[in-house]
Amino acid sequence: MQKIYRQTKQAFLFSLVFYSLSLVLIVFQLPIAPVMVSVSLLLSMIWVILVIREIMRSPHIDNIERLGLAFFIIMLNILAGIIYFTLIRRKVTGIS
Repeated sequence: MQKIYRQTKQAFLFSLVFYSLSLVLIVFQLPIAPVMVSVSLLLSMIWVILVIREIMRSPHIDNIERLGLAFFIIMLNILAGIIYFTLIRRKVTGIS
């Protein structure tokens, strides 16, 4: 669990960096911006899948919380990721 724990957070941080870089490239209207947005979306899908896997395997939360967290992560993506990794993840994984 510890190895996946680190990889999930790394995927989220890479996604966050790529989203930020994509926004900068869009602001400066560089032609590579659409490619960076695509890479950001791909990285975002990876961390979302890893987080949903974490949520579904957690023995620390009940089924209603699982459903709510999965819906929250899918719908609010980056904002939900920030909230999840700063406030909710410790409860879900049980790792301090």
